[in-house]
Amino acid sequence: MKKYIFIFLIFVISIGFCCLHPIPDNDLWARFIAGGYIVENLSILKHDILSYTPTHTWYDHEWGASIFFYLANKYFGDTGLIFIKGILLGLTLLFCYKTIKLKNPEGGFTYNIVYLILMLLAASKATGSIVRCLMFTCFFYSVSLYILEKARTGSKRILCLLPLIMLFWANIHGGCISLIGILCVYIFGEFLNKKSFKEYIYTLLGCLAVLFVNPYGIEYVKFLFSAAFMDRSYITEWNSSFHKLYLNKFICYKLYLFSFLTVMIADLFKNKIKYKDLDKTKYILVILTAYLSITHVRHQTFFVFTAGTLLYNEVYSFLKISGNFLKKIFKINNNDFLASINSLINISVYVLICLIFVIPLFGKKQIRITESSYPRYAIEFIKINNIKGNLFINFDYGSYAAYKLYPNNLIVMDGRYEEVYNPNLLLELNNFHTLKNDWYKIIRDYKTDVIILEKRYKVYKKILSHPDWELVFQNNLYGVFVPKKNLQKEYKYPVIDDNYYNNTKFSKI
Repeated sequence: MKKYIFIFLIFVISIGFCCLHPIPDNDLWARFIAGGYIVENLSILKHDILSYTPTHTWYDHEWGASIFFYLANKYFGDTGLIFIKGILLGLTLLFCYKTIKLKNPEGGFTYNIVYLILMLLAASKATGSIVRCLMFTCFFYSVSLYILEKARTGSKRILCLLPLIMLFWANIHGGCISLIGILCVYIFGEFLNKKSFKEYIYTLLGCLAVLFVNPYGIEYVKFLFSAAFMDRSYITEWNSSFHKLYLNKFICYKLYLFSFLTVMIADLFKNKIKYKDLDKTKYILVILTAYLSITHVRHQTFFVFTAGTLLYNEVYSFLKISGNFLKKIFKINNNDFLASINSLINISVYVLICLIFVIPLFGKKQIRITESSYPRYAIEFIKINNIKGNLFINFDYGSYAAYKLYPNNLIVMDGRYEEVYNPNLLLELNNFHTLKNDWYKIIRDYKTDVIILEKRYKVYKKILSHPDWELVFQNNLYGVFVPKKNLQKEYKYPVIDDNYYNNTKFSKI
């Protein structure tokens, strides 16, 4: 009974947590478009229909996830999308806990709940907004880690499940390439541990084989490996977690990183573990994911879930030592007093869980779009004034604009960068916003009929004084520009009402 209560709490906490962050991911809108096309036409888009700039074959590595999102939104609306992420988060934490249990830790019921909540908080920023395809990778990664650790306890046959998981993973999210990476770690680590590793080689070959079972064949596999190593220095979530832009951000992750690495190093020195006794697989994987999480915001989750599962015993041992140390300092020997303190802690934890995670479950579940997150007024201005043609807009908002305005307006680019666009296009977009080199090239070379610009960029003032463009709408964040030759006699202006935009966010032209 206790086990089922624990599992129930995991999902309550995960879904409640998602209710606290009801902002959609920028790429969600492209997922709706792709998913809708697949469901309605029973085929996959292999060419781009949304952009006016040059594109290549659309290698949609998230086409499977798009179906989930489209159907959840169509039949269950905001609640369906929130519950998808909540369930995926809950399953991720559940498999992390199952991996922890493989080594029979001593942690108590309340301690383990708090421990998983800390993992959830540490990964919260990197997992993104309300729904994103990365959540599928978090789930599959936690399942894969459980299977790999289970195999190390002697159940090697369970490795046969990994190629099957890869078959689904590869057609849901490109993060499937991480399974190839961790299998290589286990092969190398078990080799250094002087243990049998041939089963991991067979599993790796099986996973590589099923990668070819996809709508694009061998070209998709080439795309996945090239995308894994391409330069994304202009994309914020691919910057370092310690980039100057993030000095005051990702605090939970940074504390988590520092704490777990410190505990790991302290445990090695305390127990004077010799090299021959080291679990090389474990430490290589923790160090590798730590490095990836430091160098890329997008990879923070890999470290959080890896360290949280593989270093559990070290953390628990450290807390026990700290607790005993505090008892000696304060000379606490009264068992009744300790029991009272423990009960107070338990009660406090569950009261906080109810206040923070349970109460939101009973409120209105609505994904909200704000003006600071999306140029909703600017998009509405274009819509109500029937301004047709090619729309230049920052790629962060491209999917939203395409979802709201297609087919009247095509976009310059959106977050599907490596899936659809040539690498140089992102450089041209960056040059435009930062006024570098031939900054006007992207406007000049591609026919542009309307521009939406953020005022925070220097280029805003340049376009404001440009002889070919006229500002026709602005608020405190964005401006809309049209060619002076296409000016209308008068324009309608968008309604200023949060409820209107949130109630019509999934409406199209």
